[in-house]
Amino acid sequence: MPDASLSKVPQLRSTEKHSVRRTSWAELFNDLVFTVIVAQLAQRLLTSLSGWALAGFFLLYVPVWWLWNGETHYSTRFDSERDVVHRSLGSLQLLGLIVLAATIPKALEQNLPSMIYALTYSAVRIILLIEYGRAWVYVSEARPYIRHLCIGFGLSILVWIGSAFVPVPYRYGLWILALCIELGTPLTSSGGRLHNALPPDVRHLPERYGLFTLILLGQTVSSAAQGLIKSGFETNTVLATILGGFIIIGLWWAYFDRLDDDAVRQVSAGKSTRPYTIWLYLHLPLTVALTMAGVGLTLAIEGVDAPRLSAPVQWLMTGSVAGYFLIEAGISLTSLLSGPPHPSFVRGIAARFGLALVLIIIRLTTSLDTITLLGITAGLILVLILSDQLGPEAPDSAERIKI
Repeated sequence: MPDASLSKVPQLRSTEKHSVRRTSWAELFNDLVFTVIVAQLAQRLLTSLSGWALAGFFLLYVPVWWLWNGETHYSTRFDSERDVVHRSLGSLQLLGLIVLAATIPKALEQNLPSMIYALTYSAVRIILLIEYGRAWVYVSEARPYIRHLCIGFGLSILVWIGSAFVPVPYRYGLWILALCIELGTPLTSSGGRLHNALPPDVRHLPERYGLFTLILLGQTVSSAAQGLIKSGFETNTVLATILGGFIIIGLWWAYFDRLDDDAVRQVSAGKSTRPYTIWLYLHLPLTVALTMAGVGLTLAIEGVDAPRLSAPVQWLMTGSVAGYFLIEAGISLTSLLSGPPHPSFVRGIAARFGLALVLIIIRLTTSLDTITLLGITAGLILVLILSDQLGPEAPDSAERIKI
């Protein structure tokens, strides 16, 4: 029998090749807290679509996604179900995330919320470093990997803390510098080699990204409902909301028909980490596009009675959906590059790229009302889904890449 005491401390999960691992209740609770933060970010964007508002949205969004990503990658490698210390540290992180969510409405407008945002972000990242410190103690073979991450992340945290005491706008420049350090740490050549040595769980990690995408789709549903509530239950408003619902269902269908773990499996097989890295980082703009699509739906439904939607709303709506499918094409490309080629991946990439291109052309050449824009978008997504369903079925990832 396995030693029960080992389940109470960090342990290397990468060696569990044949385990059936699922997302824990603690991870799901963590995801729900992040949806509150994303909702606050969406509310910021609803108030203005100016260039500065969009820049501020991205500046605040990227750190939030990176916080979620950091805890997810620790858990996929070292989480133990009965590790009470890990659960306690995770609870402290959740408290920090609640404070972070409260700062977002004024994080770029007032000095104190901006300072608290930077310091709270730093505190949550410090807790993650403490978790890695525990893994250093209990998992000796992971020490090179942990050392590499802690050096880069630790340097970034120092920049974040220092930024709280620097006046605006230089503070935001330090945030960007710190994010570049953090986002770049796993991308170095040594970081790639360490991914091969300590690969993520091939079942757990794709499920975590899929669940987070699913939760953000739920946030998009909430945005569509918000537009209906604000606009009233008129015929045009209800029709626009139904078309928006079809678009959301299509976004869900298109992603989860292509939720392959080929790139993750390739890392576990000791092969190139490049497709995996692309797969991982593409989920950042994917979640951004989903959040923006929700905001676009809200504004489009609110403007349903206008003869033409305003140009910013049309760009937000078509741009977010087009971007979403371009990113999906990139994710499908990582599957194509990770194993033997298959027609289903080629077809999927072409269909997604084509849909995005058509939407961009429509926006460049026409100016549409809400019903027409949403109807065309929903129709294009329906064609893509039919293309996926009628095309050749993709082989299972386990059949393409043996580990």
